[in-house]
Amino acid sequence: MTAAVGEFRSVWTYLNRTPHALRTVEARGVRTRYLEAGDPSNPVLILLHGTAGSLENFCANYEALSRDYHVLGLDLLGCGYTDKPDFDYQISDYAAHVRDFMDALGIREASLIGVSLGSWVAARLARDLPERIVSLVALAPAGIVVDAAAEESFAADVRRRRGAAAADPTWETVSAAMGRLMLNREDLIDDLVAVRLGIYRQDSMKAAMGHLLAFTRGNNKLTREEWSEIRQPMLVVASVDAPNMFLDNAYEITRLVPGAELCEMHGCDHWPQFEQPEVFHEVVLRFLGKHVKGRELTSAR
Repeated sequence: MTAAVGEFRSVWTYLNRTPHALRTVEARGVRTRYLEAGDPSNPVLILLHGTAGSLENFCANYEALSRDYHVLGLDLLGCGYTDKPDFDYQISDYAAHVRDFMDALGIREASLIGVSLGSWVAARLARDLPERIVSLVALAPAGIVVDAAAEESFAADVRRRRGAAAADPTWETVSAAMGRLMLNREDLIDDLVAVRLGIYRQDSMKAAMGHLLAFTRGNNKLTREEWSEIRQPMLVVASVDAPNMFLDNAYEITRLVPGAELCEMHGCDHWPQFEQPEVFHEVVLRFLGKHVKGRELTSAR
């Protein structure tokens, strides 16, 4: 059971009945924060948040997903409370960090759920390390250019909003930075803003934000040929009530990836996993049950 729409919602009301642990691990020298839930003997499911986000982006999902999976949500390279090395991060760097995170925990293979940037990183890993990625789910999928002008405009807006929030982290600037995530404004609950505000108020974040957003300046997309080379089972979620470039991306990726499954979801925009968690869980757990659950495990620690 999770908090229903209309009730008071916070990160804690989603997590307070879910056995979990917040931990850190050294991933090739990068101190990485992660949340762990579920039986370690179950198939591994790694959750990858969006641009300059954190593991709390999946607060509404740990309970449902961890019943049958060993769930790990991490703060990606430079994000959240993970270390922020002093260089510009490209998609290959984010992907390498996830690989190093898996290595540090002794995980040979895993399924991935990614939102926006996270979906892009998941696709890069699936294409480049197919032996380690079992399946992937893409929400607000990125990493492909369908409309170059829309892509450039969105990237510039992200740099402006996130940059302003890191330079002057207030409730107003952080709310503005997160303002395009939800279809319905009431879904941007105070707790999510407060968590992000605390992260952006770290002394290290002012310098780190430019590094975090370096990938938005181009030359990181998967080519159409690379998309077509992804062979793992893939579920692409299309937020049909938000007619933007991510919806176009969802349809194009589904067309390119052999056997990719498309799920059209209503009542959500960039964060379907939070805006419509019950529908999201039904769809994703059905997909994972078909392709992952019961599969012979080679990923347990």
